[in-house]
Amino acid sequence: MASAVYQLPFGAGRRFLHGGVAGRLIGGWDLSGLASARTGIPVNIVVSRSASNMPDGNSSNQRPDLVPGESMIPASGQIITQWWNIAAFAVPAKNTWGNSGRFLGRGPGHYEIDTALEKKFPIREHLSASFRADAFNLLNHAILNNPAANISTPATFGRITGSSSPRKLQLMFRVEF
Repeated sequence: MASAVYQLPFGAGRRFLHGGVAGRLIGGWDLSGLASARTGIPVNIVVSRSASNMPDGNSSNQRPDLVPGESMIPASGQIITQWWNIAAFAVPAKNTWGNSGRFLGRGPGHYEIDTALEKKFPIREHLSASFRADAFNLLNHAILNNPAANISTPATFGRITGSSSPRKLQLMFRVEF
């Protein structure tokens, strides 16, 4: 994650356009930004089984077996319709536990850039106003949800069916006293 604030060099007390109408109109603006990036978060790949097939009778969120020689990543690479290779997993034998680890998969990573432009207006000694425009996810980069992770539903396993946080713009006017 990285952030920065830059005072645009226009207006009173700054390098260019110190005075006059132009200096008052385009001067005094601050530009700020925040960039963040992360790898995908861990995802627990599970299998649903009948309670009678389990040693302890607990049928939810059980781990599957890993198939030797099969890669978890599809040969053609990870795409939203097939993030993981279902052939790499199998339902464990009756009355046995699966041999895969917890949180074996990773969802998609993401990056995001947020920015803001702000200007403060002094009105009187103890009274000022500010205008601010914010852009969240400025580049409108898709932030994909995690793929479905239950091998008992092969039609949806490994599919990413949604995204979150599209670009959002926000305007603000504030009076401070």
